[in-house]
Amino acid sequence: MNCLVIRVEHNMAMAARFKGAGKTATMEGSARFELNAEQSLADVAARIAVGVKGSPRVILCLPSYLFAHKTLNLPLTDLRKIREILPARLQGEIALPLENAVFDAIKLSGESVLAIWTQRSEITHAIGLFKEAGLEPEIITSSLFAWRFLPGAPNDCALYDGTAMALVSGNDLSFVRSFSGADPEKQLTATLAALEISDVRLPSKLLFFGSANEAPAIADTLTITAEALDMPNECAALFRNIKTFHQLADLYAVATASDSGTLPNFRRGDLAWTAGAARLRKKLRLTVCLAVAAAALLFGGKALQYRAAGKDIASLNASIASVYQKIFPTRAKAMDEVAEVKGEIRKLTGGEQNCSTLDTLRMLAEAKNPDISGLYETELEGCVLKLKGDARSAQAVNNFRSGIAPFMSSVKIDEIRSRPDGGVTFSMTGAVREGTQ
Repeated sequence: MNCLVIRVEHNMAMAARFKGAGKTATMEGSARFELNAEQSLADVAARIAVGVKGSPRVILCLPSYLFAHKTLNLPLTDLRKIREILPARLQGEIALPLENAVFDAIKLSGESVLAIWTQRSEITHAIGLFKEAGLEPEIITSSLFAWRFLPGAPNDCALYDGTAMALVSGNDLSFVRSFSGADPEKQLTATLAALEISDVRLPSKLLFFGSANEAPAIADTLTITAEALDMPNECAALFRNIKTFHQLADLYAVATASDSGTLPNFRRGDLAWTAGAARLRKKLRLTVCLAVAAAALLFGGKALQYRAAGKDIASLNASIASVYQKIFPTRAKAMDEVAEVKGEIRKLTGGEQNCSTLDTLRMLAEAKNPDISGLYETELEGCVLKLKGDARSAQAVNNFRSGIAPFMSSVKIDEIRSRPDGGVTFSMTGAVREGTQ
């Protein structure tokens, strides 16, 4: 919980800020303000807003007498659906026109539902007053509806704070009533007597706290006894003393109920709290802007890298073209210098047939005898070798053929022609044996 709980009564207001959860919850501060002719509720709201730091959830608890309630039997468990049907279900049973009322509900045991409603004008007035002070409440409710979360309250008991009473049965609210007028104790006794007459099982204890500083006077005919609500040991560090505990226990219960999601909230429909959604949209816009900036930086960096890589590739292509012209000075400019150079390298290293041109030329040079004047044309396609050369005689050509026979197969002399100087020119074809290089 990280919330600021404000409880308003007819002559005073209490505010407390809680942070944490469960046994680790801490109270960051609390204050009590008198409401009178010199200090209005608007003044109190402004004073509270000055001392607020950060953005806690603001929960405003209005006086319990502003809320009417009735127990209904509805075979539904979904509170959302219950809220939707309450106006139609209560039509004709409440004094307010439906358009002037705001509804909510608390799920009781079994099929029982505590339907609660209040005047729309009361909620609208409270929203405007605290919004102007800079403390727009996210939740508007009454602390009475959170009493089952009072620390130290047993699962079955009656609770009284001087302005209202509630019955808790099986840790669920089973009955609530607010008191107005000058004698709330008399109304309390009458209410308990009426409940007992109607066969409602009253608990053995009535626990008082808050503005009920002392045990209320209860008729001796009732079996219930009044005791002060005890502060549990785990709350000693939070409230420090029993007086502070009695003043702020219901505010702590409101914060706990809010965290559990069971606190009635009368900001619904067109009165719903929208400041949180606006803050979320603002944060999302900031997040989107940061994401766009990050993407722009990322793609900008990649664009610069791409541009640099493009320049490097262009420089490399120019270097390859220059090398290509040096290797093949008589050739025209090729469409792809790199591919042609790779092809020539594959030819020199033997390609896929494993017939290496360099190794073949080396073996031809070793087999050539002095009677072979020269080999002026050598062509190796795959493993097929074609030779053209000059020799002193036809016998020298036959001797050369015998010399290359160990590493070539099917050597055939294609042509022998005489020259005027007595020598011959010849051409022959053969296949280089694989593995002989």
